Parts: sequence; C-alpha cells; structure tokens
Amino acid sequence: MRVRPSPRKKILELVTSFKGITRSEVAEALGISYWSSRYWLEKLVEERFLRKEIVWTIRGFVRRIFYFLVVPKIYYRTQFALLFYVEKPRTKSPDPIAEFRVTVVSNRPKQYDLKQLERACIYVGVILSPQTYWIKQKVIITADELDEPIDVDELEFSVPVYKRLDYTERYAVFFKSRQKVEEYWRGENPYYWLDPTKPLPLPREGDYEYDEKFIKDVERKKIILGALSMRFDNERGEMESVV
Repeated sequence: MRVRPSPRKKILELVTSFKGITRSEVAEALGISYWSSRYWLEKLVEERFLRKEIVWTIRGFVRRIFYFLVVPKIYYRTQFALLFYVEKPRTKSPDPIAEFRVTVVSNRPKQYDLKQLERACIYVGVILSPQTYWIKQKVIITADELDEPIDVDELEFSVPVYKRLDYTERYAVFFKSRQKVEEYWRGENPYYWLDPTKPLPLPREGDYEYDEKFIKDVERKKIILGALSMRFDNERGEMESVV
C-alpha cells in the first residue's frame, strides 16, 4: 500500500509566499488534485494555521476562496524582581528573606520602563513591611525581563489576579526561615532519627504571599491614614504622588 506524504508543510510554505492563495493555485503548484488541495487547506483552517476569505466576483455570481496564513498572536511581558537573602556559609544556599515582583503584559513592546517597575518594587516592601528590615540584608539579587515574547495563554499566569493587558500587578512573599522551621520541627520531634521514613518538613512551608488585590487594599488604607505619600498607577506602571 502506497501512502503519500502529507503536503501540509509545503502548503504552509506556499501560503507564506503569497498574500492570499486559492485551492486551484495550491493544486497546480504542488501537483495534487483540486479536492486534495481543498481537503488540506480546510484542515489547516480548522487547526487555525490558516484563515479563509470568500470573495464574490463578476457581479456577485462567481465565488473565489482565498487562504491566508494566520500570524500567531504574541504578548510582551516586562517584569522586575528584588530578592533578599541572609548571608550563609558557602556550603549552604542562602536563606531567603523576601521577594518583591512587579509584572505587566502588553500587546505592544516598549510600553513600560524597568526603572519605574524597580521603584514600584521597592514600594511593595515599604507598603507591606515599613520597618524595611529586608533592605538591610547583605545579599540582594535583582532579576528582570523587558518585552519578553510570550504566548497568549501565558497571560493569566503572568498577571494572575486581574489577567488584564496593560495592567501591572505586584506580588510579594516573605519567607519563613529554613533554619527556624527545621529547628522548631526537630524540637517537636526529638526522636525523628529513629524513624527514617518520617519526612523532614518542607523548607518553605508557611511562607506569607501577597497578591495585587491585597497590596492595593493595604496601599489604599495607608493613604487614607496619611502613612503613604505615593501610590501605584497600575495602568501606567509608575508611582505617583497622592497630593
């Protein structure tokens, strides 16, 4: 039994070279029948690789169908993160204190400034922990992305609260010390070593996480009380004065 190879790849390459192509043109170019051309073009439309348009010509009596390549939609993610650690001996990984992150997704690049997001990132810590013990740590790491292309379905994971384009979301987590968690657990289970099947506690169990909704609520309350002179504009991705 002879099985013909699928013409999918050749059809996509052919459609890319034209601003709209018909079934007959595909059949002639690839040396296949009109009906085979129609089958594969319609299948690629179903799979959303192509789109089709129907054009009526000669006073609306003749119908021609054109196929066009579907350009995949891309979003652009920009974010800045600050991570604070306690210094530890080189034989161990550092104990994390806190992480603050500001993220925005847009359908256009060059809409947001990393410097502004960094400033907003610092204010996340000021809003949630005004004693700013976190900024006194000796190990501070920054991480950022600028207009990182992402697929459309990554939007809800990048900005999980409101899932909106051009709406910046903030996030914070204060970590429970690994060392303190383990010391407490060992104190509560002094004979843990007699039972090797007993698992050790998760090192970050019980971390305190805060999303944009929580941070925004705290920010509003502190502004009303006069404890903050700045607020965050989520759409512009910038800090602004409340005066």
